[in-house]
Amino acid sequence: MNVQSPLLAVVAAVAISVVNTLIGYVVARKAFGKELNTFLSMVFGSFAVRAAIVIGLVWYLLSVAGVHQVWFSISFAISCFVALMAEIFFFHHSYETAKRKSVRPVTDLLKKKVGDVLMIFIRPYPYPAFAQ
Repeated sequence: MNVQSPLLAVVAAVAISVVNTLIGYVVARKAFGKELNTFLSMVFGSFAVRAAIVIGLVWYLLSVAGVHQVWFSISFAISCFVALMAEIFFFHHSYETAKRKSVRPVTDLLKKKVGDVLMIFIRPYPYPAFAQ
């Protein structure tokens, strides 16, 4: 098998990015409902381990195995960018879904509290400097 094949380089780069993202997804799903410190340690710890593994794989493929460097580098950069955007979207979507479940309905937010109404009468809005 020719390791200089551009197709092999592209497939290897995309496979590394997809596996890295899937592992990140699994770790994030397990960490999502936990305390903040546990969540951060799981996510950032797995990120550090995954980064070390990916760097080692990229080094091995480029220097030892001798895959096509240009095709591998371009496809790896693009697939890492797309996979990173997918991971960020997952975190954002999960956070927004959890926030919607825990927030009061909009009608509760529109109700004025007695303290808010009294504050208007006790401390009126400041007038502009030229009105004095």
